[in-house]
Amino acid sequence: MVVEAVTLGVASGELIVVEGPAASGKSTLLEVAAVARVPDAGAVWFAGRKLSTLQRASLPYVRRNIGYCTTYPLLIPEDSVLANVMLALAVRGEAPPTAERLAREALALVAIGDLAGRTVMSLSSGQKRLVALARAIAGPPPVVIADEPGATSGDLALQTVVHALAVARDHGAAVLCATANSMLAHELVVIGGRRIHLAQGRIAGAPAIGLVPPAPQAPYDSEPSEIESAVARLVPLAVDDSDLPTSLPATKEPR
Repeated sequence: MVVEAVTLGVASGELIVVEGPAASGKSTLLEVAAVARVPDAGAVWFAGRKLSTLQRASLPYVRRNIGYCTTYPLLIPEDSVLANVMLALAVRGEAPPTAERLAREALALVAIGDLAGRTVMSLSSGQKRLVALARAIAGPPPVVIADEPGATSGDLALQTVVHALAVARDHGAAVLCATANSMLAHELVVIGGRRIHLAQGRIAGAPAIGLVPPAPQAPYDSEPSEIESAVARLVPLAVDDSDLPTSLPATKEPR
């Protein structure tokens, strides 16, 4: 689905849930936000920088600050669950001992710590989605983007997803979640999320939403556990161009 005339901003410490039916443009919107797709028109800004002005070789420095959980988990099937989650942390420069600790904490947060040694190929589809979510929130990174993280999940797993996204938000991540599941959308709103309805590629029932300061969040209804406290760690957001060739052409301005 094509996304048209959508202006959307997500601030640090804010959770936005984009709700809409299938083929409404949710996945396309999240792909653009995750720097996985270049828009044909308009612009994408990340941490105050317009991405179309960056050298193409600089984009990986942007992407490593984004935890992206796609509809179909992009995992390495032959590797262990733990190794898959550690990979995202290693890309952000974490030393192996730290990456392992943070990965185990993220797996525990989504209630699958006991699966750390299993290979991804041995998991059910629901378990794979939870692994992908753990990888997206591990750290957490400055930005967490989750596309249908609660798909095929029962009520208990749905609450786990809500709790994990709330923890990432409460520790400063900008969280953007898309879903067609009205129950998941409702639960995210209950914990302080801002809901946006998307229909036929446009924000429905409201004007375009721009970047605004995050609304005050209601305190979560439980004391933070040791795992949640340990997850309170942000990777500094920066694009390092210092060691990149200066002769590479800049990314073309979208038309």
